[in-house]
Amino acid sequence: MRSIPLSLSEIHPLKKRKYWHVFEPSSEFVAPWWGPEDSIADDDHWLSGQLAGAEVARCKFVLDISPQSHPVLGEMPRGQLDILALEVAVSARGQGIGRDVLRAIRDLFPLPRLTALNDNAESRGFWDSLGWVRHEHPNPLLRSERVTYSEH
Repeated sequence: MRSIPLSLSEIHPLKKRKYWHVFEPSSEFVAPWWGPEDSIADDDHWLSGQLAGAEVARCKFVLDISPQSHPVLGEMPRGQLDILALEVAVSARGQGIGRDVLRAIRDLFPLPRLTALNDNAESRGFWDSLGWVRHEHPNPLLRSERVTYSEH
């Protein structure tokens, strides 16, 4: 267990000319999700996770606190916090930081159902290891690499 607690900070996008910039480029974060955004919505949120002042995680999510009904995810009477992207810094992987980020998000937003979209085997391995429920389209012909998960 780490003696230094993880802290989360909300990041607010800055518009530079045509695009919105959220995070500075970093070799520690290799996923393509952190580049400039064409547009942003009011319910888009970004978090940066830090340990001892060093950024160790990034997260983008959409928050909708109104009751939701989804054909695959079912009823979500307290809304949905849909994690669109979550990445732990390359040098910090395998230390439980992803789990700590999710605990911190749950502490900040105790009511909405947490869901997560993923699109590769490594990501699915992470969500499976958490014991989250995998939701795939009931028709095998309509399934894809992108799978949605939800917490229990």
